[in-house]
Amino acid sequence: MSTAWMLNVLGEKVTIRGDNGQEAPLDFAYAWAQSTKCKELQAKLAEISETRDTALEIVHETEFAASKRQRDNLMANRLVTIYWRSPAYNLNRMLLSLFIALLLSSVFIPIRANEVFTEAQMTSLLSTIFIAFIIIGVLSITSVLPVMLSIRDMYYRHKAAGMLSSSSVARALATAEKRFILIASALFCLVFIPVSGIVLDSEVKKRAGQSFAFWGFFTFNMAIYSYIGQLFMCLVRGPATAQILCSIFIGINNFFSGLIVRPQQMVGGFWAITYWINPGHFVYEGLVMSVFYNDNRQVIVGQGSDYYDALNCNSISVDGECQVTVSEYVNVFFGGQFSRDHIARNAIILGGILLVVRISTFVALKKLTYSGK
Repeated sequence: MSTAWMLNVLGEKVTIRGDNGQEAPLDFAYAWAQSTKCKELQAKLAEISETRDTALEIVHETEFAASKRQRDNLMANRLVTIYWRSPAYNLNRMLLSLFIALLLSSVFIPIRANEVFTEAQMTSLLSTIFIAFIIIGVLSITSVLPVMLSIRDMYYRHKAAGMLSSSSVARALATAEKRFILIASALFCLVFIPVSGIVLDSEVKKRAGQSFAFWGFFTFNMAIYSYIGQLFMCLVRGPATAQILCSIFIGINNFFSGLIVRPQQMVGGFWAITYWINPGHFVYEGLVMSVFYNDNRQVIVGQGSDYYDALNCNSISVDGECQVTVSEYVNVFFGGQFSRDHIARNAIILGGILLVVRISTFVALKKLTYSGK
């Protein structure tokens, strides 16, 4: 491409006198085709072709010098290197994870050691967990789009040259992204969990288990948002359309994960489908039940509370107030739809969603080509 451009530019400056006596730009391609050197070269190539020595022929047993596994590994390692050399994407993502974790959790420093919460404080804890996974998810899905666009267009060029397969790129994308998802989610949880005080069980083993489960569901959330962003960028032509799809996905997660519209308001009706197909529902239930399922700290419920009757406070209230455990309050808050027994099921469903997203990305890379660059 650059050689042709250079010859075209030179051709505008170099002129020859034509048969009509007028000066005209030199056509290098035509001049070469008419030269004696070109004719000598063609004759030599024809002679070589006719008297070809099969002993000198270079033959390979396979189409590629490396096996498919080796090619996939090389591509994965190359993409990991590209990610490490993209601090604008990965370093900023990690720093923002730390900053958001500190910002959200620091609000609860004055009450982190409390054994008794007001209803407003308990609701704030549940809302902050919701806001945390939504904000980090939005950050993940929006920041991955420009990176994926660049990688996708690079793949299209190599695909046209027969140098890359869709499976190699799909695997490399998963491998490269996975490492930074694990690191970013770990950094967030290492700050958010201890500073907010949501896990304060006296048994170290139990506390570690709760923290690990919380991190696991938070990692699932980051992975789903990131990989769905990659999928959207592979499904459509440009980033504007992919951003619209991301906005729709974010909106569905915001409304139907279980806080803005509670599970008890969706289950049993037509809109139950939005609850059951929404990844955010399984993430939010996992996060909440990981840390509050057997929490014996107390919540003060006043007579005007929406949950006063459901908690049977009429029989245990003193001066119009009653105290219930955090786990009891959380159970009623979500209409009994969030349960500790669902944690394993939710993890399996989220794993299945990730698998479907990765397969869909592979199919999109294989079947769709939007750029000829």
